[in-house]
Amino acid sequence: MYEEYFGLDRPPFKISPDTSLFYEGGKRGDILDALVYAVHRGEGIIKVVGEVGSGKTMLCRMLQLKLPKSVEIIYIGNPSVSAEDILFVIAHELELPATKDASKHEVIHILQDYLLQRHIEDKQVVLFIEEAQGMPLDTLEEIRLLSNLETDQHKLLQIILFGQPELDENLSKKSIRQLRERITHNFDLSPLTPVEIHNYLNFRMREVGYTGPELITSSLAKKIARYSGGLLRRINIIADKILLSAFAEGTHNLTSRHVIAAVNDSAFGVDVVRNNGNTIWWLALPVLIAVALAIHKSGPLWTDVLANIRIETVELGEKQPENDNKPVEIEKPVTENGNNREDTGAQVIDALTEETVIGGSEVTVDPVIAELKPVVAEIKTEQLVPEADAVSLANKSVYMDIADKIQDESVKIEAGGETPDTEPKLVDNATSTNYQQWLDAKLQKSREWLSNAQRDKVSIQVLMSKKSKVRELVNILQNEWPLNIDKTYLYEVEMESQIIYRVFYDEFESVARGRQEIKRLPASVRVNSPYLHSVYRMQKALL
Repeated sequence: MYEEYFGLDRPPFKISPDTSLFYEGGKRGDILDALVYAVHRGEGIIKVVGEVGSGKTMLCRMLQLKLPKSVEIIYIGNPSVSAEDILFVIAHELELPATKDASKHEVIHILQDYLLQRHIEDKQVVLFIEEAQGMPLDTLEEIRLLSNLETDQHKLLQIILFGQPELDENLSKKSIRQLRERITHNFDLSPLTPVEIHNYLNFRMREVGYTGPELITSSLAKKIARYSGGLLRRINIIADKILLSAFAEGTHNLTSRHVIAAVNDSAFGVDVVRNNGNTIWWLALPVLIAVALAIHKSGPLWTDVLANIRIETVELGEKQPENDNKPVEIEKPVTENGNNREDTGAQVIDALTEETVIGGSEVTVDPVIAELKPVVAEIKTEQLVPEADAVSLANKSVYMDIADKIQDESVKIEAGGETPDTEPKLVDNATSTNYQQWLDAKLQKSREWLSNAQRDKVSIQVLMSKKSKVRELVNILQNEWPLNIDKTYLYEVEMESQIIYRVFYDEFESVARGRQEIKRLPASVRVNSPYLHSVYRMQKALL
């Protein structure tokens, strides 16, 4: 859905394993190499353990691709097999003539003869078992007996168990200790760190064709790490929803509110938030009790002290009291008509902690806000991720509206200007006809250019605007645009049932040249995170 918008060849964050997008960070590449080595050695049983969604299936498929053709693989994906049936299942996978009425002894002889023949041909047979934690202990013991099939120097069957941490619990039982002693290699898939998540997400974006500036910053990666627990499946789900949310908004500036929206729209979001909230309150409870006891015992002394401390508190839905000796106030966000609006407590918290990503860096709106951020960071999390009032990707939320306002203020501060009291002056009603004529002419000229442009070239998308802001966009292009207006092209497209205006600049013979030109753009343009589009894709999408 959003692939064309971000210039991608295919979805980057599908939860089904795609071996072309295998990420070697987080020790995954090292573990894969070690598995290949262990199989070639042909000794003992190998165990790979990782949490749900940690990438075990991807690793299993990558191992199958890495092993040479001389290795024959038996794959069992459903471990719920009884001890009586496991030999028949393996024989069936090898296409051996083992009938249902054959005895267990007969099946073992058939298997042994087959494995010996493969050994004579200098080939290996490897048994892959996924979700091994769900395999009955009796069945695991039966597999252990298969590992006894060997020559004087070599095992005839190599066994690799892929499972969740419960597999270790099963293997710790006394009844299965003989199998545990046969395990010669143990590998654990640990969760990704925030740095690894940052590299992973941008690696996948580049692999599927993204050529623009970095979309996911290290700050966003930290937030994703917090809610995903570093598990690849959750990371993919959150990242996919973040891109979908940004696409629905028509923006390339990804912020923490997109992460919050993605988490709330995910099945695991409520559990993560509830656990985080419970942890915070349980940690805070002893401190609150101690403070309450101290105040109760101190009585009048605390009353006098508190009376002399000027602390301004904000309750939800309540205005701040006005007095002559009030502390420094944080300027309230400005509404579209230029008037200050009354903030609820949640909005104030959002204003204190919202981080705006501009050109890959984070800009804090006000020094006072920066000073207060550590104090309210945890409060914001509780406010922004309500359990009963989840943010939907399909709807605009109050959090997105507030963050949009803060981002606007940050962009103006980045450009060295001040926040105006009113909106930029738009085209006067008396010139409405001229405005429409200019817009129609620009759209027509842009289509003519794109129709005749060479398909192997690239152009820079420098701006996007909703239809409701098109007058303001035209006013900027006519009066304040810092680039050559004759080389600036405007297109009207429909995305998610709404009209969007996309602004492109010039054409270049290569991606490398286009990237150089992006760096040379004025700062007032680069704050919109411009990125490259191939002319060929533009022609397919816009004509």
